[in-house]
Amino acid sequence: MKSNIRSIVLSLSRTFAGATMLALLFGLGVIAQAQSVEKAETSQQARAQDSELDRAKAITTKPGENKPSKPETGRTWGLYSTVTTLEIGHRFVDTDGSLDRYLSDVNVRDGFRVLDYSLDMRAQPGTGLLFDFLHADVNNAGGDQNQTFSLRLDKTKWYRFDSNVRRFNYYRSPGPNFALGYRNHDLRQQVSDYSLRLFPQRAVRINAGYSRSMAKGRSNPTYYYERDIFQMFGNTRWEANDYRLGIDATYRKWDFAAEQLYRNFRNDPGMTSRPGEDLGFNPTDSARITLLDRDMPQRARSLVTRASVRGSIADRLHVVLRGLRDDERMRADYYEVSSGRNRSGVTLVSNIIQLLSPGGIVERPSNRFDAGATLDVTKNLSFSNTFNYNSFKINGDMLLQTTAVTQPTTGPQVTSVTRNAATAYITDQTSYQNTVEMNLNFGRKFSSNLGWRTQHRDVVLAGIFSTPTSAPSASNPLIKNEEESINTNSFIGGFRVRPTDRLSFMFDVESGQNNNAFVRISPLDFTRFRVRAQIQATDKLGIIGTFTSTDRTNPTPQVLNESDSRSYTIAFNWEPKQRVMVDAGYDYNDLFATGNIRYTLSGQRFFGQSLYYARINSIYVNTRFGLTSRLDLLMAYYYMMDRGAPSVSLAVGDLLNAYPLKRHNPEVRLAYRFNNNMTGNLSYRHFSYNEKEFAVQDYRSNILTSSLRFTF
Repeated sequence: MKSNIRSIVLSLSRTFAGATMLALLFGLGVIAQAQSVEKAETSQQARAQDSELDRAKAITTKPGENKPSKPETGRTWGLYSTVTTLEIGHRFVDTDGSLDRYLSDVNVRDGFRVLDYSLDMRAQPGTGLLFDFLHADVNNAGGDQNQTFSLRLDKTKWYRFDSNVRRFNYYRSPGPNFALGYRNHDLRQQVSDYSLRLFPQRAVRINAGYSRSMAKGRSNPTYYYERDIFQMFGNTRWEANDYRLGIDATYRKWDFAAEQLYRNFRNDPGMTSRPGEDLGFNPTDSARITLLDRDMPQRARSLVTRASVRGSIADRLHVVLRGLRDDERMRADYYEVSSGRNRSGVTLVSNIIQLLSPGGIVERPSNRFDAGATLDVTKNLSFSNTFNYNSFKINGDMLLQTTAVTQPTTGPQVTSVTRNAATAYITDQTSYQNTVEMNLNFGRKFSSNLGWRTQHRDVVLAGIFSTPTSAPSASNPLIKNEEESINTNSFIGGFRVRPTDRLSFMFDVESGQNNNAFVRISPLDFTRFRVRAQIQATDKLGIIGTFTSTDRTNPTPQVLNESDSRSYTIAFNWEPKQRVMVDAGYDYNDLFATGNIRYTLSGQRFFGQSLYYARINSIYVNTRFGLTSRLDLLMAYYYMMDRGAPSVSLAVGDLLNAYPLKRHNPEVRLAYRFNNNMTGNLSYRHFSYNEKEFAVQDYRSNILTSSLRFTF
């Protein structure tokens, strides 16, 4: 860090010079939003509501009336009350240790940033020209790991338009303690949503929308070949486009809605081998890959129709009905060519796997229906019943051909062709769930609920697997037809009590069975309960405490999986005045999980248990101090430690898993308000990460950000 003092000074000078130039050009400014201390609220921002009230009075003042005092920030432009903010800055990053792990966790890099931009314009409802309300936001534009852009326009009685664009730089390097460190990703993702509502205050409204999600970049998947694991080079690009059109209406005590959605999806992942002869994870075996190239283009479309009705049959009987129909269809092609050597040492000249027609077409029709009814017996007592129906079916055909050319130690090359087919392969699931609940409500002082949830699920797996050269028979059957029906029940209940205005207490519990797996295991037995107390000790001091416990057990004899989780949280907030704020908390999580395992190591079969422990302590403190009327000091500290596993005795075949580690993140920021329209910021963040058993992943990073914020 010391060796880079000159670079830091240059970064600071570029920041302030550039900020001043942009401010002169655009006359804009910024209100920081929430990401670390960089965007924590200053004491001036804590007074923003007072300025907003003054501006609102200004645009509602009639001719001849006394004008209100000039607001501290913002302006009035004719019909509109406006606030424009801009914060621009430069980041300087110094990292030591594992760069891959740092980018996976933090992924903050050097460079110039538009840290924040916002524009807010408001007029009295119905008086604006093209809009009565406009709000635009930009956060962290210019290369940060999370960037957001949003715009909202509203014209009373005519329309409301919302748009949101979110960009993510997703970098993931798991390190040696997960997937052998082989599965890496470096993707650029973007999610965009646009929605338009016409006549929002009318009895009949029209809704239209468009959404787009996409990602592209590098992906390094793993490839299992001849009982060894190889890391591949890959690139992927996928995108989904959604188009929506709907209508909703209100008639007397009833609300109606209907919408049609069309989705188009495409995915083009590719995978190639590393240059040269790849020895794989186990370099001593005979398996080798000299060439591998795989293409798996996918194309899909989906039609989703949904509708709902909600209203009251009588003053005390309320109902809601919702239905959804989804018709999905996907075409997935597959082509792979490889060469190398198998585990027996035989040279594989070429191996081509391809999907022949007909095949690779999958359909997934699904239906969902929800119905709910609530009966208010008295003003304090009500009964409700909720019914859910859900079904889907996945069906398709597959015809896969493998052409292998091998070179034995002696003799000519051998060519073999194998075809495998799956005909009329179906996964069919239908489930019914019903929840009955009683609710008592005595206003803010006391409320409680008791209920029972039951579920019935039917699963069918069917299909015919064969080689086309011989039909399924006694010697070649692979006719699959399995059916399974499961019933589960669970109890739910809880209460909330507020004996005084400053004290509230909450408890809820759920206990029973749960099953969402498509394998032959028994339903999970689980019990979860939560206790929460909230104390408003004074007008300036609030305290919250929470305890959560979750136990899950899989009673299947071959599995006997069990997991137990305990979480303890306490937090308090103290804000004696606008210039002083302290927010702090402590959290402890204790997790234990175990399950029966069977595995082979060096040719020997082992039976045992897999044990996992996590004992995580977390502390956070956020503070704001107004040192003077112009200077704010903001500090934060985050600390997390996982102690890993306690001292336990292991039997032969048992495996113990734990990842003891420490990480801490101190942050500090100085914000100096030159005047009501300009504030200078200098912030420093430090990240330190240390794994007890995998020091190769340790890193330390220092992030210095300087910025200027303008508010008009």
